[in-house]
Amino acid sequence: MASTSPLRLISTSTEPRRRHVREVEQPVINITLQADERRVFSVTEAAAVLGIGRSKLYEFIAAGELRTIHIGRLCKVPVDAIDEFLATRPSTPPRPGA
Repeated sequence: MASTSPLRLISTSTEPRRRHVREVEQPVINITLQADERRVFSVTEAAAVLGIGRSKLYEFIAAGELRTIHIGRLCKVPVDAIDEFLATRPSTPPRPGA
């Protein structure tokens, strides 16, 4: 399975296209994307990566299911902690009564 990394928008620019004088000029949008190489996320960013709400992520942190680090007063979630969290989650929910 190929691993993908999140991308973040670095810069955008718009340049008018040069065409015939009678035509309406259409802007050209150039977008530059760069692989996200950060090693830690804020709690809000980690929640977005996991596709869950911030409150639910704080529940996982409080239960000890997701490791965090503190940098000063900031609570950060390392990328490898997210990977460990996902690896320990069951792939399908357990059946009731099983």
